[in-house]
Amino acid sequence: MTDSRLLAETVFREQSGRIIAALIRISGSFDRAEEAMQEAFTAALASWPENGVPANPAAWITTTAHRKLIDAGRRDRTRREKQDSLRYQIESGASGDTQPDEEFMHFPDDRLRP
Repeated sequence: MTDSRLLAETVFREQSGRIIAALIRISGSFDRAEEAMQEAFTAALASWPENGVPANPAAWITTTAHRKLIDAGRRDRTRREKQDSLRYQIESGASGDTQPDEEFMHFPDDRLRP
């Protein structure tokens, strides 16, 4: 086992309670906080062997998890903003006749035929 992995396990055992409490305070959701913390530990396991272990690993995890929460919030907001527009485009683009015209369906290969 590598030193960075061992350190990540130690940080998880000793600091995860504090980290999750801070993330819950920030996000207001246990589920989101827990998911962000797990993603931060995953990022640590990928980053630390290559870039070295930071001076304060618990702070690195907390900061990374906080950024993950921010990113998730932005994705949710973008999805909500775009959802109505996308729904409108889908509904307006759909016609009652969903079967393609047979004259346009002449393919030399039967694998492409519906």
